[in-house]
Amino acid sequence: MINRITFSKLIPFLVVGSTVVLFVMAFIRGNLIVQKSEKELNPEEQKGEAQAKEYILKEIDAKTGQLRWKLTAREGESKDNLQGVLIKDINAEVYKNNSIVFKLFAPYAKANAESKEILLFGEVVVKDNNENFLLTANELSLGMGTSIEAQKGFNLTLKDSGTVKGDSALINDDQSQIIVKKLQEGQFKDIILSGENVYIEKSPKGEISKARISNNGRIILKNKTNDNLSAETIIWTKDGKVEAINNVVYNSEDKVFKAGYLLINPDKKVSAKNNVNVTHGQTRCYGDSLIYENNSLVVITGRPKAIQGDKQIIADKIVYDITNRKVQALGNVKTIVGKTEDTKTTKKS
Repeated sequence: MINRITFSKLIPFLVVGSTVVLFVMAFIRGNLIVQKSEKELNPEEQKGEAQAKEYILKEIDAKTGQLRWKLTAREGESKDNLQGVLIKDINAEVYKNNSIVFKLFAPYAKANAESKEILLFGEVVVKDNNENFLLTANELSLGMGTSIEAQKGFNLTLKDSGTVKGDSALINDDQSQIIVKKLQEGQFKDIILSGENVYIEKSPKGEISKARISNNGRIILKNKTNDNLSAETIIWTKDGKVEAINNVVYNSEDKVFKAGYLLINPDKKVSAKNNVNVTHGQTRCYGDSLIYENNSLVVITGRPKAIQGDKQIIADKIVYDITNRKVQALGNVKTIVGKTEDTKTTKKS
């Protein structure tokens, strides 16, 4: 009887204790669920997951359906939205007719999935399959078909052809055309180039076949005397022909030619027009046009004039012998001693 009474008195305590235990267990379970949800929604955790993804981007020609370029990256980070993605450890390939023409490597890139433009940066390296082409650049953009564009400084080595260094360069898929802005120096077999805007054309054999410099440039001819020429526009071709237009200055050994237009022919004959003059030591010759050939004689026509010291010679034609430093005047010759036309005339015919 006593045991029954005691058990009856314990029942209320057991009920209360069970309720407390159930409540505590429910609280702990609910807290764990909240913590798990917070972890799943944590931006830092999501960022870590995004960084672990591999990115693969492609550009397909809309007309032909052929692959233009393909890019893979080991890591990436999406900021704000998926339209701007920072990716790392880039390997890319540029294709033409389903064959690889360029291989690209870069530590970083910014990808815009909407415009399909890729900007590679860091130290970007580009090679071709034949190892005839090596380009390093601070930045390089994809998205212009199969051409590549180096930006913010680049160095280009063309095997058996030369080197190019400048600010930016647009290079087509077969490397036959290179357009450079702010060319610091282009070193090739026959010439050295520099200028603001430079177009370089390569032959199928890989040789430089043509170069055009605009907006002021300079060219050094790799001959015995390293003749150099500057002008607003310069056009050079593989056969040795050089054409210069506007504000032309041509230095050949100890001679300086100036003109509005100057042409150096493959046979080394020089012709110039539009306010020409040549300076050689103490001799200066002026006129409308000149021809210089055989590395010895300068023939000046079109109101020509020669000055040697304080002597001025005017004639229909002036021939200056470079070797012997002698001036020959032909037709209506007038020799004036002094600096003005008012000085005494010593010879007139």
